[in-house]
Amino acid sequence: MTLTSEQLNKIVKDYIKKESPEFKDVEPTIQDEERSIPHEVERKLGLVHPKKTPTKVKVFTFKKIVTAEDGAKIPIVGKVTVDAKTGKILKSTGN
Repeated sequence: MTLTSEQLNKIVKDYIKKESPEFKDVEPTIQDEERSIPHEVERKLGLVHPKKTPTKVKVFTFKKIVTAEDGAKIPIVGKVTVDAKTGKILKSTGN
């Protein structure tokens, strides 16, 4: 069963509220990506039963600009990569 965009958005926003609350009020940009292991790489690694990797993922990018004590503007970015089919969070990065 493939999840809808609204369901994926809710999963990611709930995760962000818990893990990175500074982004809880930020609306993310969403990018669709396809990922796979090329056949040549599978052959070189000797993968007889290749690890099943999600082929379609969504990357949610949260951007916010904060002001430091000295008045400097500092961009803060957080990204969450989600399997578009199952909603499983695959990766989360931020600064």
